[in-house]
Order: sequence, then structure tokens, then C-alpha cells
Amino acid sequence: MFKPELTAIAKLILEKNYRSDEPVKTLAPLKGGEWSAAYEFSLEDCRFVIRLSHTPDNFYRDNISAQWSSADLPIPQIIKIDCYQDQHYAISPFHCGKPFEDLSATELEQTIPHFLAIMTALQSINLSYCKGFGTLTPTGEGAFHSWAEALLDVNSDRPDNLNHGWKKALAKKQDARQKFYQFYEQLEKLVPFCPEKRHLIHADLLYQNLLVDNHKVSAVIDWGCAMIGDPVYDIAMFDFFEPWFPVFTQVNLIHKMKHSFLERSPDNQLNFHQRVVACQIHLTLGNIAYCVLSNGKFDFYEHIDRLEEVLEKFNH
Repeated sequence: MFKPELTAIAKLILEKNYRSDEPVKTLAPLKGGEWSAAYEFSLEDCRFVIRLSHTPDNFYRDNISAQWSSADLPIPQIIKIDCYQDQHYAISPFHCGKPFEDLSATELEQTIPHFLAIMTALQSINLSYCKGFGTLTPTGEGAFHSWAEALLDVNSDRPDNLNHGWKKALAKKQDARQKFYQFYEQLEKLVPFCPEKRHLIHADLLYQNLLVDNHKVSAVIDWGCAMIGDPVYDIAMFDFFEPWFPVFTQVNLIHKMKHSFLERSPDNQLNFHQRVVACQIHLTLGNIAYCVLSNGKFDFYEHIDRLEEVLEKFNH
């Protein structure tokens, strides 16, 4: 994602925004998502992050989510969102931290108590006053009328989707296409078990989006996948990706996450296993759509194999 022209544009944006006696220092690339490029810079002894993307939607979700920031759920504030030439950008404070999934077993053990507090804070945000479910829109509402509709929309390929064109790409891979619709049929069967409750879902807590400093979560970043719906979704994601991160198994992380969630309320226990699997099917279908557009950069067959493993265990 870090192309020379993006670095040059980032420099021009900063020169435009910060004209002072002390110039911007240390414009350095950071690891970022597939939809944006991120750079750290310093100004007057303070550290910031600027992100560039061809669409502002994810930045608006970051800005909306920041309203729920607290000591138990540290979400960076957005200082500015704007556009320069054909690049949208967002500027926010820099937060130190090591990605959660990169922690050693010892570090993870020491971090788990605060991590569970973070998850409790996230899962406890009740958005019953909001309208809609599913993808968080720039207005702060959900894009769909129901959680069931939001889950089943994973089969759509609308022009406004970032993954637009995935159905055409999937059609060229007949074996994967067959699996996709087999999984979708199972999702349809499980959707009736999913509650129509509005809670904040991050939906992408791994892969550099959960930062840890001194055994505490210092920042929960990149809310571009944020949704309104069943809070079990974030647990389902950790559970699904556990084989990719053996350290999670070493510290029994998933069991601790589920136990913390289930003991909090009897309502959380209702159809819990069906809800987890429904979210994992939705997650996998979205990953397949994303991966088929990557021209081999990402292996969606790994996701298919993992979901088949999940479904075999669930059905028996």
C-alpha cells in the first residue's frame, strides 16, 4: 500500500495543515489495512497518525466510534477528516502499543485481565436508541432493518461495496463457489437463533487493531468494519482465528472470553453456540468475497477449511 506517490501526498497534506516554525518530523509508514495507508509523524513533541484512503467511510466510522471511548475502551479521537486531490485522509493522535496477537504467552497472560475488561466494555454498549443493524453508516446508524438482514446481506455484491465484483471473481472458482452457497444455506438456518439486539461490534480486533502497552490495551483502532448487532460477533472472530495464533491456545484465551461473556447475563447464554457459528459463517463468507479479489494474495481455502472444521464440531 505504501507507494511513493502516497508518501508524497501525505507530506503535502501535512504541509498544508501544519504551517509553523517547527516543521513536521519523522513521517514514517505504519502497518495498515488493505484499504488505507498510515504514517506516523511528530509535531511540537507530539506524535500523530495520518491515514490515506480512496474512500472516507472508514474514517467516519472511526469518528463515530470515538464517542464511546472510555478508560475501559480507549478509542483514538479523530482530529480531522478531509480530502486532498483524490485522497481522503484522517489525522489522529498516535498511541504506543504492541499488537495483541504479537504478545508472547507470558505477556498475554498478564494482559488478559485488562483485555477482558475491554471486551466487557465493548459488549456492554447498548445502542437500542439507534436505528438499524449491521454496517455502521456515516450517520451513526445501522445500514439494515434487522440483524438477520445484515447477516444475510453477505451474499450481495452492490456497486457501493468495497468488495464489489467478488461474485464475478468467485464464479471462476467453481469449487469455492459451491462451498460459499453451501455455507450460506447453513447461515440461513441459523439466523433465526440470532437476537435482534443493538450493541457495538468492532468486527476486526485482530491484525494490528488492538494495541497493548505495559500489559494494558492502549488503543482499539480501525473501526472500518464496525457494526451494530449481536456482541457475540467479536468473540466468534477470536474463536475462528485461534488456529492462526497458537499463543491464544496456550493461555486458554477463547475459553476465558466465552466464560466472561456468559456469566455476565442469562440473556447472553441464549442460543450462544448457534449465534457464534452464524457469525463465523458470516465472517467466512465475507473473507471469501474479499480474498477472491486479491489475485492470489490471500488464501480463502484456509478459511473454507477452518469453517468446515467449525461446522463439523457444531453438528456433532
